[in-house]
Formats: sequence, C-alpha cells, structure tokens
Amino acid sequence: MIKTLVLLIIITAAVNAQHLPARNANNFNTALNAVKDFAIAEDKQLHAAGCYVISSTVSAIVYNNTRNRKRAILSGLGVSLLVGAGKEIYDIKNGDSNWEDMLANTIGATLGVLTVKIAI
Repeated sequence: MIKTLVLLIIITAAVNAQHLPARNANNFNTALNAVKDFAIAEDKQLHAAGCYVISSTVSAIVYNNTRNRKRAILSGLGVSLLVGAGKEIYDIKNGDSNWEDMLANTIGATLGVLTVKIAI
C-alpha cells in the first residue's frame, strides 16, 4: 500500500515538475525525495503496520460490542495512538525516538479505522 502511494506521488511529481520553474522544481524534488525516503524506511512501515493492526482490531471489537460507529472509530484511533506514543516515550530513554515515528503511527492508525469504517 505504501509503495503504491509513493509510486503515485512520484508519477504525479514527474508530470507536475515539467510545469514548474527550475527553482521550484528543485525544491519540489527535494521534498519528494524526503517523502519517498520516509515512506520506504522499514522502521516507518513497521510503525504504520503496527498501529494499523491495533486501530482496526480495536475499532472492530468496539463496534461489534456497541454498534456505535463513532465510538468504535475514536476508540481504535485513540488506543492505537496511545500505544504508539507509549512506544516513543519508551524509546526516549531506551532507543531512537523521533517525530517521524509518530507520523507513521498516525498514518497507520488512520488507515486502520478507515478500513473498518468502510466495512461497517
């Protein structure tokens, strides 16, 4: 999924870069490379995948027990982001903590609840 999004961004960037002045094209390519590096980093994929699984699982369980879509979505998103934030707090003292990991957590959690939202 992430590789597909990166490919779509690259194709779009290549088409749009032809219409930009050289200075803006260089800035755009620099930004695009940063997005690509972020998206293909294995650590970020693991963060996104973990939060995707947590948020979709929690959302499905809460919806099955309550039949309340809003509560299910908020619960899945909240639990997933709390677990991700807890991992980052742990990493402050015991590993390598950075904001990009939290961004990957947020992307994964959002995709997880969207998947369940579409299904319910």
